[in-house]
Amino acid sequence: MNSALLLMTWLLPLLLATLARQRYAHWLLPLAALPALVAVAVVPVGTAVSLPWLLLGSELGIDETGRVFLGFSSLLWLVAAVTIAGSRNAIAASGRFRVFFLFAMAGNLALIVAQDVVSFYFGFALMGLSAYGLIAQSASRRARRAARSYLAWTIAGELLLFTAIISLAASSGGALTFDALQSIPRSPLTVLLLITGFGIKLALPLLHWWLPPAYAVTPVAAVAVFSGVMIKAGLLGLLRFLPPGEATPAGWGTLLVVIGAATIFFGVIAGLLQKRPRLLLGYSSISKMGVLMTGLGAALALPSAAPGIVVALLVYATHHALTKTALFLGLGLVEHSGPRLSLLIGLGFLALVLAGAPLTSGALAKSALSGSLSQEAPALLTLLAASALATTLLMVRFMFLLWTRRRREIVPLPGIPFSTWLCLVALILVLPFLLADSGRLIINAGPVSLGLVLGLVTILVLNRIPPHFISRHKRPRTQDLSSPTGPAVWHALQTARIKGQLHVTSRAHTAAALQRQAGEWLARLQHHTESARRSLTGALWLGIAGGLLAAFAAAT
Repeated sequence: MNSALLLMTWLLPLLLATLARQRYAHWLLPLAALPALVAVAVVPVGTAVSLPWLLLGSELGIDETGRVFLGFSSLLWLVAAVTIAGSRNAIAASGRFRVFFLFAMAGNLALIVAQDVVSFYFGFALMGLSAYGLIAQSASRRARRAARSYLAWTIAGELLLFTAIISLAASSGGALTFDALQSIPRSPLTVLLLITGFGIKLALPLLHWWLPPAYAVTPVAAVAVFSGVMIKAGLLGLLRFLPPGEATPAGWGTLLVVIGAATIFFGVIAGLLQKRPRLLLGYSSISKMGVLMTGLGAALALPSAAPGIVVALLVYATHHALTKTALFLGLGLVEHSGPRLSLLIGLGFLALVLAGAPLTSGALAKSALSGSLSQEAPALLTLLAASALATTLLMVRFMFLLWTRRRREIVPLPGIPFSTWLCLVALILVLPFLLADSGRLIINAGPVSLGLVLGLVTILVLNRIPPHFISRHKRPRTQDLSSPTGPAVWHALQTARIKGQLHVTSRAHTAAALQRQAGEWLARLQHHTESARRSLTGALWLGIAGGLLAAFAAAT
């Protein structure tokens, strides 16, 4: 029974993919995630199944880490599948999208239950390559460009990971299970390959260039599992391949802490400069991956505290996966039906959860992580507080973008996706009270409150800037080119430059070229002046974030 469930967690999505192009196959998508959910509830921790006939001899099983990842991953794949099945749009009607969706689900669930490096790599590669089809779904020029960029980065990461696996297998004498590799020393090159390969999936700074274009064009249900589930494969890979202890040098833990801290504030600053809610949430995911990298680095640098830190990381990963998936699905409803009050209230609650407001799962995650670091690394507590403050600013910006979104014609809310989203929001609301006492949920009140105040003040100040604060230049008409209404110096410079470049003899051609060149220059000037207001907004947000960061650094 247990063996069959572990096998069906990823085999059933592959089998259903063969039927995904049928007319009513969209209702097969939720069915694919059910064996994984059942396995979480039924299969005992420590169960291992050997399949010598599969690949190079596969080992499947569930440990404590895998159980947590399998739990929230299967649940969120189910939520996304139900949302797609009930959406009644072109996405659900596309057999190609359903095929790639099921392939990506199979790969993600396979790498979670894998207990050997070959099976893990198989699932990792299947998930990564299948996501290409989800990004290129619309077949537009932007979608194809984003899909090619994603594919290039994904293949690079998989090649790096494959090289690291070969190095580990050579060092271990051919052993391929994670248990056998637990005590094998990692060379610096192997560690670097693993961090870089999984860092691409985690979208760490300088390895994140695939994420913005992919999130901008991918259907929102796929983006939800991208940000909530698939990006966590990088974290699980690092936990599997870089276990805390003597196998990984402690110096690499310090490096991961530095990378994580840089990732936190890079994601926040880049997110504050975005004008599209999708991209803002994407950079928010990058920032949260920085928090996870910081915790993982602390576990590697402090092996004695590693068990508690790893448990806290699992809690944090679960919190982020549920919240970020709900945020993206709610954003999809806003994109479909407009910024309705019910949607804005739910998204506002989720924004507070992501920021770590008291009495939410975000507070529980921060409390678990702070408790594991308070004794061994108290300096990191300041970093977590700064992260909560920065995330709050980011979420205020997110809600402001939704509130000012141009209203469309009234479109009814899709019944099944909206109900599914409400169920997920309700689960996020009650889950922390089921897992912890109220004392652990009273945390981050100061940073979150300060972030809300600063964010609201910033929005009020920017909205009071008069529209004519920055002059706007209109493109001149043809007959006004030589009139004295324009600056004489500007006209002289235009004439001198154009006369030096043109080789025409006709006065009519010369006049036409002058008009065309002047129009291009003034249009460019108009573009720059119109973007100056947005630059002022970004500068103000950056100034606030930088000042707060400096204040926290001075306090420590």
